[in-house]
Amino acid sequence: MRKMFSVLHYEYKMQFKRLVTWGVLLVAMALSLLDNFPSAGNLARLEFLNEPAYFVYRIVSLDSLVLLFGLMFLLAGRIPIDTKTGMKSLLMSSALRKWQYVLGKLLGGFLYVFSMQCIFLVLNTTIYFIAAPFEISLIECIVPLVKAIFVSLVPVSLFVSFCSIALPGMIDIRLFYILAAILFGFNATYVGSAEAMPFYLITSGDLVRLIWVHPRWPFVDMGSVIANGFFLVGSGLVFGSLLFLKHKFWRSE
Repeated sequence: MRKMFSVLHYEYKMQFKRLVTWGVLLVAMALSLLDNFPSAGNLARLEFLNEPAYFVYRIVSLDSLVLLFGLMFLLAGRIPIDTKTGMKSLLMSSALRKWQYVLGKLLGGFLYVFSMQCIFLVLNTTIYFIAAPFEISLIECIVPLVKAIFVSLVPVSLFVSFCSIALPGMIDIRLFYILAAILFGFNATYVGSAEAMPFYLITSGDLVRLIWVHPRWPFVDMGSVIANGFFLVGSGLVFGSLLFLKHKFWRSE
């Protein structure tokens, strides 16, 4: 376990040292604030922006997609880079086992994506709380924030990190970029609906309706919520597990 945690710690620490990580966060923050800052114009444009729960819901369902798209590109090259630089061969020559390497990579990537999403959401909510030209209590911001972390950030982080790390380890990374761009593009352009949302949406699926629901359409389809959760968690675990099953990935296998 110690060696697995060493790989995990290296992956996590290395990503936070990359300037591009903070560049992606700054771009996502800028776009998010343009869209959701509680200015007079945005308050007039967005009917429910004076509700902290709606603000968190909107940040998670719309603006976090930009951040996740950037993080996906940063994670996708981790295993191909290890192969190209000879790092994987060096690791294979040691007593490190395949499951320790794979699990360390996957969990390190998951914690990285989850941490970045938490930082993104907390920063946005803090700015909203300080800048709001109306009175709101701290608890009104904390409750939807905690909901968002558990109902959205955890499953979405698992899906994006595991897919971004595992798939480029098995297929050509250019093909992965094409498939990921199609998926993210569809998520970005899909128009919301009062009906049940498609289960395969990443951030705007019905899971986020547990954070906030439109007062005109308060019904939440729990079947669609569960399907969205199963898709995100299940797909991430399936793709992550494929690395353990891939032949000729580690030493003489």
